[in-house]
Amino acid sequence: METRPVINPIPPVRLYRINAGSCNGCDVELAATAAVASFDVERLGCCYSESPAEADIVLITGPLTLRVKDKVLRLHGEVPKPKVTVAVGVCPISGGVFRDSYAVAGPADDYLPVDVNVPGCPPHPRAILAGIAKAAALWRELSGCGQTLPEPAVPGSYDEDAAAPLGLRGKMRFNAAACVGCRMCEHVCAGGAIRIDELGPGLRFTLWHNSCVFCGLCSHYCPTKALTVTDQWQLSHFQEDKFSLTEQGFIPFVACTGCGHIMLPATPELLRVSYRKTNPEIERLKTLCPECRQKQSLGGIRR
Repeated sequence: METRPVINPIPPVRLYRINAGSCNGCDVELAATAAVASFDVERLGCCYSESPAEADIVLITGPLTLRVKDKVLRLHGEVPKPKVTVAVGVCPISGGVFRDSYAVAGPADDYLPVDVNVPGCPPHPRAILAGIAKAAALWRELSGCGQTLPEPAVPGSYDEDAAAPLGLRGKMRFNAAACVGCRMCEHVCAGGAIRIDELGPGLRFTLWHNSCVFCGLCSHYCPTKALTVTDQWQLSHFQEDKFSLTEQGFIPFVACTGCGHIMLPATPELLRVSYRKTNPEIERLKTLCPECRQKQSLGGIRR
């Protein structure tokens, strides 16, 4: 009787999770990638491992706290090479809302090599899957096994063109033409992701997506809605792109038509908030600085 050779299946890429002091928000989303069929990592040819010594990819959640730092570094060191490390959520990437805490040692990449970042607070399971897909492809390349990613069980489940879930808060979008430079967004940003700098001819706005917690406070308090929340959920990226993942814009100063004083422009969005409708008088006053506007509107009499 002829016997057929046994063909060994492709061994799965093994994942090991390390909690570096998280609030468990990202861990709950990671649980979905292990227990919920529509987000299962098995579609990527991966499985979870209970031992770091048997793992290929390390998933780190939470800011790296002083209390667990040594344990995290020890567990990470037990994972054999080649290994790929994924920072899940903004906390291990930048510290998130805990960045200035006395109990936080700092971003994970200050102490160990990170290869893939998945920003969010927490990231959607599909965003985590996209990050794991990048990590698995990188590990297969480093290990030289030549394997390719299997087709996902549900097409479009983690690729960038997949539709966003209803009500998802994704990356922020900035419209410089609507900004009045009030700096309210910088003041209320929970993750310290927004910075506004004065650069000679105007203001430069910068938002770091790797610090943004997608809370939407900046959009909520922006008087002209220069900041809006999008449903773009797919922000996973390789480590080399960590500091280039930004939203930027420039708000130029304008000269007062009365005295030539440099000032911020009165945007159409601001006028719509302030007045029901404009008229020639308002259009004339909007090009004047506060002092000239006061003189014009009060007939030269100062209060």
